[in-house]
Amino acid sequence: MTRTIRFRDIVREDLYAATGHRRLRRAVTAFLFIPGFSTILLHRLALPMIRTPLDKLGNLIWAWNVRRSGCHFHLDSVIAPGLRLPHPVAVVIGQGVTVGRNVTLYQSVTIGRSKSEDYPVIEDDVIIYPNAVVIGPIRVGEGAVIGAGSVVLRDVPAGAVVAGNPARILKLPDPSDAALPGVQ
Repeated sequence: MTRTIRFRDIVREDLYAATGHRRLRRAVTAFLFIPGFSTILLHRLALPMIRTPLDKLGNLIWAWNVRRSGCHFHLDSVIAPGLRLPHPVAVVIGQGVTVGRNVTLYQSVTIGRSKSEDYPVIEDDVIIYPNAVVIGPIRVGEGAVIGAGSVVLRDVPAGAVVAGNPARILKLPDPSDAALPGVQ
């Protein structure tokens, strides 16, 4: 059974990722003074409008957000609640990309497809540092960390740390550490 998440609950999770607070009354201040929160909030506001008679207004909000922030989140990407954008500049999330909960993306991260028709899946609690590129039909496992400037062309195991061009695994989770996600 799929549970539908209410819009205000999504905003609360995004607000918590940006500020550490879940009270919606803090959303106005966060919108005005935290660029990462305003970027994802404007994207989330535009999405439902695109599929209604308000589609022109939704497209206007989306286009203004892209121009204002330099972040291009395709309207057909799936972005779960809790996205954190510490420096929201030049972040690109392609058309069919799926981004899990509580993911952190730094500036100039690109996530998209290569020559294949499939897009990356970024699982929950992933951190992707500046200028990283994640392309192709790959899966980045829960809790993985992708280093700055990395080019990720293959699957990344849960809890792994990868870096380089092309990205190589630098560290795998210690199996004795049960606190890491995805480790039995």
